This record gives sequence, C-alpha cells and structure tokens, in this order.
Amino acid sequence: MSDSVQASEISQITSLMAGASVEMTCKDVKDLPAAAALLPAGTDIFIALFPNQTFEELTDAAAAVKAAGMNPVPHVPARRVKDLAEVSKIAKGFAAVGVTKFLLIAGDMAAPEGAFDSTIGVLESGEFAAAGIKQMYMAGHPEGHAHMTEPQLREYEARKVAITAAQGVELTFVTQVVFEPEPMVEWENTLRRNGIKNAARPGLPGPASLTTLLRYAKICGAGASIRALTSGKAGLVGKLLGDSGPEGSIRTLAAAQAAGKTGFGGLHFFAFGGFLKTCKFVSAVQRGDITLDAKGDGFSAST
Repeated sequence: MSDSVQASEISQITSLMAGASVEMTCKDVKDLPAAAALLPAGTDIFIALFPNQTFEELTDAAAAVKAAGMNPVPHVPARRVKDLAEVSKIAKGFAAVGVTKFLLIAGDMAAPEGAFDSTIGVLESGEFAAAGIKQMYMAGHPEGHAHMTEPQLREYEARKVAITAAQGVELTFVTQVVFEPEPMVEWENTLRRNGIKNAARPGLPGPASLTTLLRYAKICGAGASIRALTSGKAGLVGKLLGDSGPEGSIRTLAAAQAAGKTGFGGLHFFAFGGFLKTCKFVSAVQRGDITLDAKGDGFSAST
C-alpha cells in the first residue's frame, strides 16, 4: 500500500470518527475528567440506566457529564416509566441540569413496570419537547427485532419520524450493537429508500475481551453478525487471550462512506470493555494514530 493511499484511507476513517459518541454508566462518573481530556469538548456521552438505578441517579450522572464539558445523552427506557406524570418529572429534571438530548428506548424488561409498553406512548406525550429538549436518539435495528416483524419495524420507524417532526424535534437513529458492517449499510439504505432522511448512527462495540462481547451480544439481542466474534481471524481461538474491537467494521464503513454508499452521521460506541478504555480507543482513532492492516482487514490503534 502506497503512502498516499494509506494517508487517504486514514483520512476517511478519521472523518467518519469525527463526532463519535460513547456510552457510559452512572458508575463511570469517576472517569469523566480523564474522558474529557481525551475526547473533543461537546462529545455526546450516552448514559445507560441499569435496572437497580433510578432516574434521579441518571439525572445526577447527566449533570456530571455536563460539568465535564461533554454533552449528556441519558437513556430513558419507556417500560421503566410509571405514568405520564413521571415522564414530565424526568423531562423537567433533565432540562434543569442542561440536558439537550436523550435516548428513548423500549427497555429490556419482559413486561412494562408502568403505563408504557413501547417508546411511542412516551414520545407522543410531548413532555420532553415541552421541557425544551428538542434533540433525541431512538434505536435502529439492522438485524431485526425479536418481537417485531420487518414490516412492523418499518412502520415504527416512520411513526417515530412523523411524531418527532410534528413536535419540532430533531431525531437521530442509533443502532443496536452490530458486529459486522454490512447489516448497518443495508439498514441505512432501507431508511433512505423509504424516504427517511433522519441522521443514522451505527452502534459498534468498543474494544473488549471476546467473552465480554459474546455476553453483551446475547443481552443486547445482537443478530446474525455475532458470527463475526466466533469465526475466522476474529474468532474464539485467535482472540481468546486478547481484545476484540471494531477496527474492521470502522474501516469498511469509512470506505463505504467515502464512496457515497452511505451517509452515516458519525459512529456510536458501546463501552462493553470499559468506558475509559473505549474513550482512549476513540481518541486514538480520531487523531489518526493508527496503523492500517495491509490486508485490508482493519487497523491497530495506539492507545
């Protein structure tokens, strides 16, 4: 590979990585100063809400992210919300600490804990828009959904777009974790064929041990792309003692973006291997501090 070709491909990768977002948990607040030193000011930091945590803890974590100079994106699992009054309370609490974006998801619990069995009811309430929060993320499902058919997924995507547009809310789709690039490319192309122009952001795993990735893949409902963790060079034998990361997917997606085959609005990283480890990886790739694999399989980052 010539130096000019390598420089061009690294430029494609850093371009796609600009504005990348990272996920943390409420327990990662202690690492925010170090993360802020690694990532650009204003980086979107998603904050997961675990079953044993409260919305008050989530709001406190969002305030800490804001104080660190980054942009908090707290998760709101609709099935955790008791009723309309709690939707209003959560929205006003977020706004009070400077939250300008949030992620609305259904949640993993088998049955609703309150009045909402999906995101639509919470979204239709308009409480977040009324509180002045006019940017939001919602989930995309490149590999399908365990409880919905493909036509139902397309219908829900269209409904989410229509409702947010009517509320004057800017909606971005961020995908569930996917371990191969092809499903993400096809899903984004499907959105465009269906007339949906909203930004879309692929969700990739940060660097983590293979056993950790396999465990989270099952929890998160990763589809067929889980085979990328258990076959070929990235498989169990080759990676058992080390980390398995998203380098190959990033390189493929960057090339597709540069070729005009996709129009992704950045990348999102699930920090399965640890928030700070993922921030270090993202920072290195954003700087272009990487070495490309000559075979085109990925790259190594100097973290």
